[in-house]
Amino acid sequence: MAALAAAITVLFAAPAQAAPPANQLYYTVTVSYQSAPENLWEIATRFLGDASRAGEILDLNAGRVQPDGDRLADPGDLTAGWQLLLPWDATGAELHNGPLPAGAGSSSGCARSSDTPAEASWAQTLLTPSRAWPVTNGAGVKVGIVASGVDGSAAELAGRVAPGADVVAGAGRGDVGCEVAGTNLAGIVAGDDDTFGVAPGARIVPVRAGNQARSAATGISVAVAAGAKVVLLGVGADASDADVRAAVSDAISRDVVVVTPAWAKGEAADGLLRVGAIGADKQPAFPYAAESVDLLAPGTGVTSIGGVVSGDEYAAAYVAGTVALVRAAHPGLRAADATRQVLSTTTDRLVNPVAAVNTALPAGVGVNAAAAPPSSGLGTLSRVLLWIAVALAVLLLLPFLLRRPARMVTGVARRRWALRQAQRARARLTADHDDPFWEAPVSGPGRS
Repeated sequence: MAALAAAITVLFAAPAQAAPPANQLYYTVTVSYQSAPENLWEIATRFLGDASRAGEILDLNAGRVQPDGDRLADPGDLTAGWQLLLPWDATGAELHNGPLPAGAGSSSGCARSSDTPAEASWAQTLLTPSRAWPVTNGAGVKVGIVASGVDGSAAELAGRVAPGADVVAGAGRGDVGCEVAGTNLAGIVAGDDDTFGVAPGARIVPVRAGNQARSAATGISVAVAAGAKVVLLGVGADASDADVRAAVSDAISRDVVVVTPAWAKGEAADGLLRVGAIGADKQPAFPYAAESVDLLAPGTGVTSIGGVVSGDEYAAAYVAGTVALVRAAHPGLRAADATRQVLSTTTDRLVNPVAAVNTALPAGVGVNAAAAPPSSGLGTLSRVLLWIAVALAVLLLLPFLLRRPARMVTGVARRRWALRQAQRARARLTADHDDPFWEAPVSGPGRS
């Protein structure tokens, strides 16, 4: 929990890195200032008038290789001779305005996403994600990459890598490393190079995590907390571990799609995509069990996992980029529906970014939800309440309805009884009944 809290603090405290212009204000760090070692808070106070703006200076410089080959990671630990870029409104006699001195602030020695194996170009040709870009390029979607960290200064990712977090260290950023694997995964997901990059408009949230299940689980939670709508598990953690499984389930419950390599052994679930790799020959890189893999994607490069050669991590990155395209094209689509859209548009189980974006959603899903009859629990409850109201109304009216016919029947019987009595009386008046004194009534004119 402490590592998670520290990582989330870094995620939300530091703004996103942006590529500096060729001409920029910069300051050369000295051995000391006013008899004390220099730090970013003091520099922000001196040149910007506000110590709280130290984060802006950190943002401009984190990830840049300094003249001595080191990088700025700790605002309180600066080295004399470092060239620090400053915001445009900084003022001071010690500042320089112009291009940095040759070799200062370069990123030489750090692996680039362009170092991805050359086979990446065949994958781009096979999937042709650029044909989906007229609809969307993934803009507005954050993709969390839980791996070894990402080189945020890579030109192919410029301006699209968030600070992220370092779960292994428990503090610090995830975008200042030189690790090849994580940077390559980010390049496949969102690189804008001609030979690779599925969703170049997406934003990467790099989370540096180790291969231990607990750090991988924390990394997933950190990526979700940072607002990622897609999380790629790119470390060698076992996804069947209880901690990782719980983190995956929690992410899905928060409307996040999780993508894992097939070897991670994740359990099937809506909202989870388990990816196997194919080679340039379009054949699976490994005889995957049908129940362990949801779909396939190009596996550019190889990684040794327990003695098994596999490119599953790279394949998973292509799928994560595809999910980013789908979620950008359909912002209201839930995680489970996004995974179904990707799966339903595969070609022979191979991910198809163009079809995933351009194929209409099924009736009842996303924008087509109005085309289907309501099936929500709320609608069912409304119908039940309506029938209960009708039943109560009938029960209340039934006694009244039953009494009225009874009164009608009783009234008819009484009238019939009175008629029969009148008929009997008339009969007595018109018959002698052997009465010697009886005389029939005389009728006719003149009688009164």
